[in-house]
Amino acid sequence: MNFFKKLFSAKSEKNQNETDQETPFKEIVSTEYFDERYDEDFIKPEMLEGCLKMIEGFAVANKLDRKVESPINHPLNLDQVVEDGFGFELYCKALNLGNTDAAMMLAYAFSDFLIKLYGFKLFHDKKPEYPLRGMTLKYDREGVLLSLYPFEYAVKVLNYEARFEDLVIRLESNLKSLPGVDDVLKQFLNPNKG
Repeated sequence: MNFFKKLFSAKSEKNQNETDQETPFKEIVSTEYFDERYDEDFIKPEMLEGCLKMIEGFAVANKLDRKVESPINHPLNLDQVVEDGFGFELYCKALNLGNTDAAMMLAYAFSDFLIKLYGFKLFHDKKPEYPLRGMTLKYDREGVLLSLYPFEYAVKVLNYEARFEDLVIRLESNLKSLPGVDDVLKQFLNPNKG
């Protein structure tokens, strides 16, 4: 069985009594269900190269010094291209690309960072719960899955509702406290016991 845990809901702040270990999981699903719903996906090297060149081109056009020298798709650098200069969306529009293209470039760049640093895998969700969640990253720790939605998050970043670096900070905190399968089963079977 795969155990599906969503740690990053639309609610970004926790109640004062809530701890990282009390973050609720959403559901337990069978391997068959998971395989029916999700197809593993990969970022094509030429697509990633194009995304990174656009981000680099924006930094050069705005004479920005990177916050982190390498990699270019470090979350601080991605936040910088949204927050500094004349804006990544406007840069993309000047090149006849739309808002969706800008969000997708940031989503691919951020996904590549998380895949390389933390070992996430990219999936296509054939039945997403929300329109912007067709692209999903999964982190698997012995059957307990943590999900992130890079395209949805990139849209939030472009709308100045979130920052990539903030997500990475939350992610690192939650990865440290990600429970094992036995703990998830105990919590699921006895939700009122600690």
